[in-house]
Amino acid sequence: MKHLSLLIMTALLGLVTLSSCQNEENTPKQTQEAKFIYASQVENAFQLTPLADLAEGVQTSFENSQTLPVGHLFLEKYGDYIYAMSGSMYGYGGEQTLRKYQMKDGKLQEVATLSFKGSPNVLEVIFASDTKAYGVTCASRGQLVIFNPSTMQETGEIDLSPYAATDPKAEASDKDPDAGTGIVRDGKLFLCLNQTKSMMELYDEPASVAVIDVATDKVEKVIKDARVQSLGMVGHTSAILDEAGNIYFYSGPRSAMFGKPEGILRIKKGETDFDKEYYVSVTKADGAEPTSYGMTMTYYKGKVYFFLEKPSLVVDPNDKTFTKNKDFVPYELDLKSGKGKILPLPGSSGWSANATIAYNGKIYFGIHAKDGLGFYSYDPATGQGSNKPVVTTPAGIYKIIKL
Repeated sequence: MKHLSLLIMTALLGLVTLSSCQNEENTPKQTQEAKFIYASQVENAFQLTPLADLAEGVQTSFENSQTLPVGHLFLEKYGDYIYAMSGSMYGYGGEQTLRKYQMKDGKLQEVATLSFKGSPNVLEVIFASDTKAYGVTCASRGQLVIFNPSTMQETGEIDLSPYAATDPKAEASDKDPDAGTGIVRDGKLFLCLNQTKSMMELYDEPASVAVIDVATDKVEKVIKDARVQSLGMVGHTSAILDEAGNIYFYSGPRSAMFGKPEGILRIKKGETDFDKEYYVSVTKADGAEPTSYGMTMTYYKGKVYFFLEKPSLVVDPNDKTFTKNKDFVPYELDLKSGKGKILPLPGSSGWSANATIAYNGKIYFGIHAKDGLGFYSYDPATGQGSNKPVVTTPAGIYKIIKL
């Protein structure tokens, strides 16, 4: 538990740099138009780097990268623009500025910024349309910031404080329900409420999701399910929308680490309540351990792909560099059957265990492995994985998005 607690407070928040930089003098320049942006942390900055292709033999450098201060990284493409921000997660890092980019001549060009008023600790952004988005705050006063991504101006906020869990023994009541992962579907924002006392403490509350009408910005209801606690951990999980329009939310690291009810819940297409007949556990899946967990998940043809943490693979619990332990293994989980398997790819370090993407029938994992840094590929059709990076990178990979 000591190792896991330290890992989530440092490795998952990016406190440790896993650069292992390589000599870039002989790295060929990319001449194709960028198809992806990936992020790495080097020292006290994130490098946002265009990537032409996930093809065998491609090498990358930070020559055309944009930099952001260290913190919790938000990176997403919406419409014609890329949005990025280094947010403050429970007081660590962050500059409270959302940056808007466009691609020009193979580089990210900043076109606008939004500096949030006061100290709302905006961490994530959920887009509803070209003219409306929501800023998810962390360790703040329970507000959801509303802004216009076209004009990059704040337009209001939603008060979520009435839905915060409270501790009757506490001197002051908790006004923040701790919004987490969210997604907009059919005019409704489904927003997880993490209900935490602190980064490492959870209220004994059932999984909670606020259902918000996007047109009016009114909270219609909060749905709950006791099969899981603290659903949709902010900054560490992703909402999944399948081909049928069903939404899947996963609890994330904290619930599993503390032995609390964990797992994946579903809200079916056309419904605004949890599907009582659906539940999938990650800790009970094949190859998992009692405190195993995943983080960001990539959906592809009924399955999700992510890094599964396996405590038994930790070789040095006292390693402060977070480079020796390769306890995050690439994993495939069937959302229908709940069956999973460890993939034939090398394990990764904890900080570099979030970057996964589906592309051209394959799944790519950004891995900080013993024998190489970069993107490794897995082919679901053949079950074959690469034993070395398909694309090499100068540093460990934090996240990747498709343009």
